[in-house]
Amino acid sequence: STNNNNHPLYRDAENTNKFYYTGYFNAGGFKVLEQLGDNTWHPQWGVTNGVVHASNPDSSNEPGTFVIPAAGFYTFELDILAKTYSITAYTGAQKTYPVMGIIGNSTAGGWDAQTALVHSSFDVHQWSLKDVTLTVGEFKFRANDAWDDSWGNSTPISGVGLYGGPNIPVTEAGVYDIFFNDLDGRY
Repeated sequence: STNNNNHPLYRDAENTNKFYYTGYFNAGGFKVLEQLGDNTWHPQWGVTNGVVHASNPDSSNEPGTFVIPAAGFYTFELDILAKTYSITAYTGAQKTYPVMGIIGNSTAGGWDAQTALVHSSFDVHQWSLKDVTLTVGEFKFRANDAWDDSWGNSTPISGVGLYGGPNIPVTEAGVYDIFFNDLDGRY
């Protein structure tokens, strides 16, 4: 299935053609799907002979896979306009949190009650919550229902949450799918 608990890539806040993912990978190959659901396999992004490219919507010109040499934590960067990528071993801290949530005046609980996120069963550093109603306002990511560990930034929609950073603005009310990576702060 094209939506089998796949993890999203995190879009750069300024360059909408650049994507990141820091987390656990099994050894082997993978490709990047442009959209999830309805078994839409194309276009998909991969690499053949060192060159990044996408398949055509009719599935022709299918690329090869990006390769992970051994199971472990890596940072994957992909620029679909420049057609470049990198895969590097992640050596940063890996503090784990039993609880992660969002809190703020754009959330249902306001600044008084944290809305819990769900961590991935594949990688405990990846958190998500689907179909969340947010109002115009702001929020932060916060661990363990306390302010000891929180992340935020001034960029709406996507960015890198800074540890103890400012509130994340919500400039348009709506229903959102929220994703957060506690390894690098990307949302």
